Amino acid sequence: MLVAGVSLVLMDARAVTAVATTPAEAMAAPESADALVSRAVAEARADHKVVLIEFGASWCVWCRHFQDFVHAPAVRDIIADNYVLVNLTVQEREDKVALENPGGADAMAKWGGAKAGLPFYVFLDATGTKIADSNAMPGGQNIGFPATPVERDAFLGVLAKTAPRLDAARRATLRGYLTSVIAQ
Repeated sequence: MLVAGVSLVLMDARAVTAVATTPAEAMAAPESADALVSRAVAEARADHKVVLIEFGASWCVWCRHFQDFVHAPAVRDIIADNYVLVNLTVQEREDKVALENPGGADAMAKWGGAKAGLPFYVFLDATGTKIADSNAMPGGQNIGFPATPVERDAFLGVLAKTAPRLDAARRATLRGYLTSVIAQ
C-alpha cells in the first residue's frame, strides 16, 4: 500500500511500519518522540490500554532481544492486548546519530532513564502519565532485558501492575518464553 510516498508494510495484525520508497525518504529524520508518544497515548485511550515505550539503540543486543520478545508469536498477542508499543531510538554511536528520534533522549531523562542502561522502558496510562518504568530492580536499578530470574521477577511484577488484561496464565506464558530464550 502506498500512502504519501511511503510504503506501509503490514507486519502482523497490529503493527505497521513505514518503509522509505526513495533515497530522499531514507535520509529523512525519524519522527519526533513527542509525535510518536502523543499518537500512542491517543490509541491507548481509545483501546483501554497502556503505552509501553522502549528506549533502545541499533548497537544494543539486549534491545534487540526485547524487540524479539514483544513481537514473538508466542507472546505478541498478550503484549498487544495490553500495550501500545513505542520504540524510541537514543544513545546511538556517532555514525548512526541520524537514527535517533528527536526529543527521545529528553523524554528518557524526563521519565527516569538518564542514568539507566538500555533498554529502558516506561509505561504511561491513557492520559500520558507515567505509571511505572524499568528502574524496578533492588536499589532502583534498570531491569534492561529480563535475562536473569531476579530481572524476570521484577519485569513480570511491573507488567502485573501495568497490564490491564494480564492474568496468571498469560504471565506464566511470558515467563516461560523469557526463560526459554535465555536457556538457548
